[in-house]
Order: sequence, then C-alpha cells, then structure tokens
Amino acid sequence: MVDAKKTKFRQIYDALPPRSEVVTPKTAFVRDMAKLCKVSEKTVRGWIAGAYKPDALRISLISKKLGVPENELF
Repeated sequence: MVDAKKTKFRQIYDALPPRSEVVTPKTAFVRDMAKLCKVSEKTVRGWIAGAYKPDALRISLISKKLGVPENELF
C-alpha cells in the first residue's frame, strides 16, 4: 500500500513552477529524470504518484542529480 505522505521526490516535483513555456518545467523534470534513469516518462510519473519506487541504482542517480539524500527521496 502506498503511504499517503508525499515523498521528497514528489515534493520537488510539486515545487516546480507552473507552465510558462512550450515545455512546462514539470514535463522537463519528468523527461530529465527519465533520460537520467533510462526509463519511460510513464515510469517516472509512477514514482511521482507513489505507485512504486525506483531500484537502488536509480535512487542513487536521482539523489546525486537533485542533491537530496537517498533516504529522503522516496
């Protein structure tokens, strides 16, 4: 069961500004994370929604990219 509490990863996503360009900051974030982790954008959106978590290697990559400790991300 997914914890109702927002993950740090979701909080970072939610804090991005609203659409102001052709590609929204949130879409750019999802694309960047997908490219970094070599997964689909749908997979990243699943992580954001809390439906599931990435594996340890991908968490490590995301942690380094965002500058957030691994144990705080998901």
